[in-house]
Amino acid sequence: MKISKFLTAAIFIIAIIALIGCASTSGPKVRVVELENKGTGIGVSTPDWIKLYTAQGIAKVQEQSQYKDKYCIIGEESGVNKQFVLAWADNFSAQQRIGAMLRTTIVSEYQARVQGAAETSGSATTSVAEGIYRQEIDSVINSIINVSYSGAQRDADWWSLRRRYDPDNSEAYSDEYTAYVLYTIPKAELNRQVARALETSVASDSALYDITIEMARVILQNGLTSWGNE
Repeated sequence: MKISKFLTAAIFIIAIIALIGCASTSGPKVRVVELENKGTGIGVSTPDWIKLYTAQGIAKVQEQSQYKDKYCIIGEESGVNKQFVLAWADNFSAQQRIGAMLRTTIVSEYQARVQGAAETSGSATTSVAEGIYRQEIDSVINSIINVSYSGAQRDADWWSLRRRYDPDNSEAYSDEYTAYVLYTIPKAELNRQVARALETSVASDSALYDITIEMARVILQNGLTSWGNE
């Protein structure tokens, strides 16, 4: 009897999995095809940095040998109006993107160090320690992302027109332009600026002072290790 119940339950589970599989494949088949891009009219192939970025993200671009001494900053914007998208690319500034990437990188580093401090001091939970420092961390982050960092250079740009469509319905499609802009900044130059921004963003009597100064030292020596991994 127990075996029979077990077999019945197993068959029921398999049936549910099969139904889920059928449901997941019964939706519309959306396909994407590139209609044209910046190089179409002049016979230029899609550059490697675009291929890497669209397939694997900015971290993969950052790994390339030509960028070993630079940080990569990539801006991206999509829309149905080509003129709007290209105008956005023409006016793109690396400053905002640098701020966003610094926020992600510095917050992650603070969290790791606060957790380490909590474990060393025997605090009950990491969340308690993070809560104590949260306001000060936010203050530091807001300070460093508002710094005007210099040295970023526009390396390249690209645009592409892609169509998303349902192969079973010729009337079900949408076209969209996407513009990409690549900036780079020397690692040593940005490391120095970020380290300085950290040092000047925290008071000597702050609970975060020692952590922040150590972070600045490490960044100055080793760089922003998680840059581009968001």
